[in-house]
Amino acid sequence: MSAGPLDDLGALRGWAASAQPVFICGQERSGTSALQLALARHPALFPVPHVFETFVFNEPRALLADPPRRMLQGYLGGPEGLAAMRERLAVLGGGDAAAVADEDLIRAFFAHAASCAYPGRRPLEKTPSHVYSLPRVFALFPQARVLACVREPVEVVDSYRRRLRREQALGKAPGDWAWLDKTDQQLIAQFRRVDQALREAAVRAPGQVFQVPYAWLTADPAAALAALCDFIGEPFDPALLAPRPGRSVRIDERLGQPLGAPPTPEPTTLTEAVAATLRRETWGLSRRWRVAGPLHPDTHAEAPAPAR
Repeated sequence: MSAGPLDDLGALRGWAASAQPVFICGQERSGTSALQLALARHPALFPVPHVFETFVFNEPRALLADPPRRMLQGYLGGPEGLAAMRERLAVLGGGDAAAVADEDLIRAFFAHAASCAYPGRRPLEKTPSHVYSLPRVFALFPQARVLACVREPVEVVDSYRRRLRREQALGKAPGDWAWLDKTDQQLIAQFRRVDQALREAAVRAPGQVFQVPYAWLTADPAAALAALCDFIGEPFDPALLAPRPGRSVRIDERLGQPLGAPPTPEPTTLTEAVAATLRRETWGLSRRWRVAGPLHPDTHAEAPAPAR
C-alpha cells in the first residue's frame, strides 16, 4: 500500500507536487471574500464554510503557535482539526513538530485539510496577502491555479473608508479595524506592491494566475465564474451564484447577496481632489487591472527601466 500524504516527508512532498489547489489572493477590498464563498459552493472544491484567511504561506510557524489563531482552527474544522494536524506534524518531525521545515508545514496544512477536513475535495484557500508569497506558492504547489482579485484604486480606497467607519461605529476594538486604518499614500504603496507581485508572477508562472477585476466579476457573474471554472479545470455549477443567507451578520452585508447585486447607493467618502490624486498616482496599474484573464509576460511583465 502506498504511503498517505502525511505518513512521511517524501509522500507529503509528492502529494504537493501533484496537487492542483486553487488559491485566491490579490488586493484587499476587491472581491476576494465573495469569490471564495462562491467557489466554496462548487462540489469539487473545499466547502470552506466562512471567510477564513490562513496567512499560512506568509507565516507558517503560526500553525504551531499558542494560543492558536481562530481562522486556522476554523479552516480545519475547529480545535480538534488543528490538534490532529499537529499530531501528524510531530510524527513528520520525528517526535517534534517544531523540527518540520516551513515549506513542509505548509504542505502538511493543506494535505491534512484534504485528508480530514474536506476529504475528496480539491484545496481552496483565500488570503489576499498571499499575493506577495506567489514564488513560494508555485515552488510548493507547481500545479496550483491562482485567482488574483484587483479593483480600481479609487474604489478600493473608498471601500476601505466605508468599512473603517462601519467597524468603528459598531464599537469594535482598534485591533479589529487597524488593517483598514491606512493613509492614501500607504494604500498607493500597497497597490504598487500588489501590481509588482502580479507582474513578477506573470514571468514566474505564465498562464497560472488569472487576474480577476472586480468590475468584470460583478458585471456578469455567471459568465465570469464560468470563465474561472474553465481556468481551474472544473465545470461550471449554478450553485456558485446562490449565496447562503445570514452572511451579513458575520462578515459583510454584501457577502449575503448575489455577486452582481447592485450596491446600496451611498455618497463617496473621497473628495474630488483625493480621487484625482489617486487616479494620477495609479494610472498605469489601473489600466492593467482592468484586464481579465491569465497573466503572461508579453502583456503583464514588469516594464523595463527607463534609459538613463
